[in-house]
Amino acid sequence: MQQDSAEDLRLVIEYVELPFLLAILELNIKKIKESNFKLGPLFELHLRTMQDRVSKEQYRVRQEMRRRGIKVLEQHQLEDRITAKYLCRGYTHELRLLWSKVKADIEMRLAEYLGVDISSLNV
Repeated sequence: MQQDSAEDLRLVIEYVELPFLLAILELNIKKIKESNFKLGPLFELHLRTMQDRVSKEQYRVRQEMRRRGIKVLEQHQLEDRITAKYLCRGYTHELRLLWSKVKADIEMRLAEYLGVDISSLNV
């Protein structure tokens, strides 16, 4: 049962975070289009491929949530965090994610998609 609860929570976190990843990719595509970067079209194509992958992940997450009877009831973006209320197995739960956690999760997922090791990144 503990394993199911952890997986349920992971699904809700992904459900909340993936739209932000899509927005970041779209913003970067826009920036590439506006630049005169010589390899811009190639990078734009790569980012669009990543968007497709994220969209497929979103679909998979929604399907799995539906299968498990998990439903996000409401979501709010605050200055320092995102909150979400969700229904799981007849109980209402609340999720709070700090923006720093969302940013770190998105960066790790992007690094995975790009096949790069971000442990040596100095930011």
